[in-house]
Amino acid sequence: MNKVTQKASISSKQLKRATLEMSLKPFKSLEQSAIEEVCMEALRQWQPLIGMAESASLLLWVSDGSEILTWNGQHEDEFEWARYIGFANEEMFSHVQDKSDPHIARLYTDNPVRFTYGDLRRVVDSFKRIVADQFGVHLEVGIPFDAGPEFAYSDFKYKDHPEINRAELGGTYVSLKADYTVVCSWSKLNADSSAYAAYPGGIPEGTPFGEFLGRQCASFLPAIGFDYIWFSNGFALSYFPWTYLGANYNGTDLPLADYSELSSKMMSFWDLFKRECPGVRTEVRGTNYGTGMDLAKDYIPLLELYEKKYLDFPPPNSPWGALNYDFGLELTGYMSRIAELPGETYPYRFYVNDPWFWQNPWWDYYDREPHDIYGPLSVARINVSGAPQMPGIVEILTIDTEKGELWGDGPAEVIPHIQKAFREAPDEPGLVTWLYPFRELHETVQGDNEASGRVFFHDWFVRCAINHGFPVNTVIGTDTFRAMSADARRKLNDTILFVSSMWLDDARITELADIVQGGGKVLLYGDVRQPGLLELLNLQAAEGGGLEGDLALELSFEEDQVYGDRGERKLRHRADIGDGTLGVTLRHKEDAGTRVGAVAAQDGEERIFALSRSLPEWKGGRIGWVRGSLPFIKAGVTHLPVREDIEWMDTSILLRYMLQDFGLSLQQVKQDPESQSALLFVSRHQNGFIMTGCKQDSSVQLKLRFPDGVPLFPGQTVILGDGEAGLYSLDRTFREECRVFVNQRERSRVSCRENQPTPSKMKRMVRTFSISNLLDAEVTIYPPLEMLESGAVEIKRGDSSILNWSGLQEDNRLRLVGITGTIHVSW
Repeated sequence: MNKVTQKASISSKQLKRATLEMSLKPFKSLEQSAIEEVCMEALRQWQPLIGMAESASLLLWVSDGSEILTWNGQHEDEFEWARYIGFANEEMFSHVQDKSDPHIARLYTDNPVRFTYGDLRRVVDSFKRIVADQFGVHLEVGIPFDAGPEFAYSDFKYKDHPEINRAELGGTYVSLKADYTVVCSWSKLNADSSAYAAYPGGIPEGTPFGEFLGRQCASFLPAIGFDYIWFSNGFALSYFPWTYLGANYNGTDLPLADYSELSSKMMSFWDLFKRECPGVRTEVRGTNYGTGMDLAKDYIPLLELYEKKYLDFPPPNSPWGALNYDFGLELTGYMSRIAELPGETYPYRFYVNDPWFWQNPWWDYYDREPHDIYGPLSVARINVSGAPQMPGIVEILTIDTEKGELWGDGPAEVIPHIQKAFREAPDEPGLVTWLYPFRELHETVQGDNEASGRVFFHDWFVRCAINHGFPVNTVIGTDTFRAMSADARRKLNDTILFVSSMWLDDARITELADIVQGGGKVLLYGDVRQPGLLELLNLQAAEGGGLEGDLALELSFEEDQVYGDRGERKLRHRADIGDGTLGVTLRHKEDAGTRVGAVAAQDGEERIFALSRSLPEWKGGRIGWVRGSLPFIKAGVTHLPVREDIEWMDTSILLRYMLQDFGLSLQQVKQDPESQSALLFVSRHQNGFIMTGCKQDSSVQLKLRFPDGVPLFPGQTVILGDGEAGLYSLDRTFREECRVFVNQRERSRVSCRENQPTPSKMKRMVRTFSISNLLDAEVTIYPPLEMLESGAVEIKRGDSSILNWSGLQEDNRLRLVGITGTIHVSW
């Protein structure tokens, strides 16, 4: 391959990098031929994914990072590695009650090999050589450092230097649980006379952990052939990576910490580590939470890490959704981190196997359903040009099982879904685009510790809404938005801009008002205090002040259809984490452009909870607002917030209901009040609509209606008529393309199917859709733009006559009226 051809080939790749993560367990023999056989098989299985990328990397899960801490420069020395199934250092886990507990770590095979550092170097070298020779790809190899106790036994962490597992803050040690602890990145080591590669004379008393780890890495990484380090499970970001609580919030009270002190302690590690280990790329897994969530609980200054260029990539999506099915949390965190980037691209990570414990998620948690592929990969960030940007890196956690098996079924089943998701990548904004205030959230908590509760509300409310089917899967950061040209911003004209009220100043309110009054669409959430925003929404501060506690709710939206006794609508509002009290009423009740969607009442006092407004002079523009509240009780130490009893409403569902005022009816039909809502995301690809989602409760049905009518999906039949939404019983994981919408008054069973692209006398076709059983219908069609613009679209009535659609084009679509019977749409 000549240089010109090779350059063209690389530029056509869909990914910058494909990353395979792997433990040492598949290496059951350290004979060189056996090592190479394992490398070849692993790479062979995942070659189709590697082939999508310009480069490849291997993240090699050796141990828990203790092999770096104990490195003394001797290649012949053995090290402890993650050769177990179950919880190592079992004394750190309260759920492990005695030595017979089956959760305690057991060797994964009867006679695991004994690894030396020299053996590890041979494994790294073998992978790099084979990838280059057999696949013509450059491979980098990284190694993780994990702060926790579960992966491997560690004398360094728990016997020799237990002091590194304590976090000092405000002159005292902070903790949520007495047993489970992790390495604190800002801790200091006690004196140690043992020889280490970077400290041959021993560790001096009070050595900062960041300095120690940095110096050890500067020696260890090049000596063994590693190209980068990966900080696992929230290390170097939070001392409380597994819980939504932290140093600043214990589930009852916040704020508890000082922003300057806590963020400075965290950054002290990074400054020291980067000073001692310069030029080595550092990647992070991050916590299980989002930017605003992490700021509220732990004051994590992700913005400073980005701006100091300590990171090339943001953290990927958390794999925790596979374990707890909280995909709203996964996607909220994902979008919050990619809204702004420290570099040029960002990663997506998929959890196939688990080499430490009993689960292999593709089989055991996902049931071989691809919702955690199509869901996150329906997400796109908007760049400064106004174009959607997909992840440039795909990471696979992991390619081997807890028994060291390389199951070929995994890549054979998973890779086609990843390939399809990238083939059908979003190429314009989706229905709803989150304008994420990445910089402003940092500035808010930096300027006022008491604002932690408002920042807490900011992300958690969106997490709840996504879990209730709110279709936000496009994000843009406020820095990016401010840098966009007028032409770039026009690419957002067809999306609903989703904005929290907390960060808006007078200039931004004026900017939003100009968007709405110029024909755009904006949906706000959170407390409204700013005079300009109150005026725009036709609201005013209530004379009786703010309300909190228990309130009754009155809704005027069309709600989800629920069988069984739904009960009265009640709200229990907490001001501390709910963005303050409820404190606004209508300014002008006679305003014809205002539609109130929800009112909260307590002891005769009423407060507006949701409304939308559109005036004739706004050229079709509309602004909606949902006040919002969080249905979380004050609780003890838990991973996730504890929800109020079902009798108390989760008002995040109102965001989906509010879309009705924008012409989008996305209702759900549920068999009982406790049925979980289906997730729904709508992305755009080649002028079509791709509807992606999953249902934890497979009995839930969707009732859908868009501004153009009821969507039709190829291979699906729907009952139409009377302007009603169309009822669909879709699969547990669904991914449906829609290019046709139908409106009709008479009731009929309308079907859509994809047929063979039979050529006509005038044209050679690529695709054909047949829509049958229409009754005096209005049919709106969204062909690919290049087909529409070139005149390549052909519409046949029944079996013969071709419809002349000249004059029926409206912007990017065709609108046909008075259609009865069957039509075939081809291009």
